[in-house]
Amino acid sequence: MFKIELRPEIRKTLKDPDRFAKGLSAVYTGLVLSMGGVGIMLFLFFQKPENVLHPTWLIVLGFAIVAWGEWQKYQSK
Repeated sequence: MFKIELRPEIRKTLKDPDRFAKGLSAVYTGLVLSMGGVGIMLFLFFQKPENVLHPTWLIVLGFAIVAWGEWQKYQSK
């Protein structure tokens, strides 16, 4: 979803800079997905309070994507 370009001095210090950029992109995507779930929860809080926990799966999915992206970043250092 995001196109990340690393600075040349950062690219030189990494084992696999392309994988690091891909992991960072996954982290940003996961955070956007999680915050979308929080936004939906906020909307539901005022519209249908009994359904406010239904988008919890979006937050869990977003954090799973963040964890995968962090793992990619860790492996590429």
